[in-house]
Amino acid sequence: MIATALLGAALGALPPVPQAEPPAPAGAGRAPYLQYCASCHGADARGGPNAPSLRGVGAADVDFMLTTGRMPAAVPWLEIGHRGAQFPQATIDALVAYVAGLQPGGPPIPVVVAGGDVDRGRTLFRENCMHCHGVSAGGAAIGGRQWAPSLNRATVIQVAEAIRVGPAEMPKFGERQLDQRDVDDIATYLSSLRAQERGAALPLAGSGPVPEGLLGWISAGVMAAGAYAFSAGKRAHR
Repeated sequence: MIATALLGAALGALPPVPQAEPPAPAGAGRAPYLQYCASCHGADARGGPNAPSLRGVGAADVDFMLTTGRMPAAVPWLEIGHRGAQFPQATIDALVAYVAGLQPGGPPIPVVVAGGDVDRGRTLFRENCMHCHGVSAGGAAIGGRQWAPSLNRATVIQVAEAIRVGPAEMPKFGERQLDQRDVDDIATYLSSLRAQERGAALPLAGSGPVPEGLLGWISAGVMAAGAYAFSAGKRAHR
């Protein structure tokens, strides 16, 4: 009994054995991560001098950065606007799954119902978004050489992701600030803005070679008439 007690005490005095971290998830995302992301974010995604850690950021953050083309960045720490995805969707999905699987945390990719209340979404946008993104969501300066980007190219999913993850200077909005219905209505309102802009576009644009050619001939005719009137006026004053 005494020997057993002494053995237990000795074992209890030993420092705890450190637990090995679980291996990185295998899958299609590891290879493109090492090729396109590891040079800045590190092979273990813990970050480095040129980029933050990606562990625990969540699927929504990674998906937003990749689908908007903000990542991969050509220059470390350079803020890039919405330039469109730089990878095929399959590669993006694989990268999102790989990074999100490294460590739990962060919001998932949201599910958005775009058939919400447009009027309510307009009110919510004015209260929470307009002072940075502008009245028509076209982007605006926010001071300190910072710029809130235009939302005209953002999908409803990207709008919801930005609300939840707060990219760059944007604050995060949790469920207490903007619940799921609020997010749906804001996304619906922004979709209606894009539809209005498309409807107000020049009807001949993109309508095919015949109407676009007609527009070109009309423009050339107006320019020729203006040149003729200018030259006739000069001759009349001689």
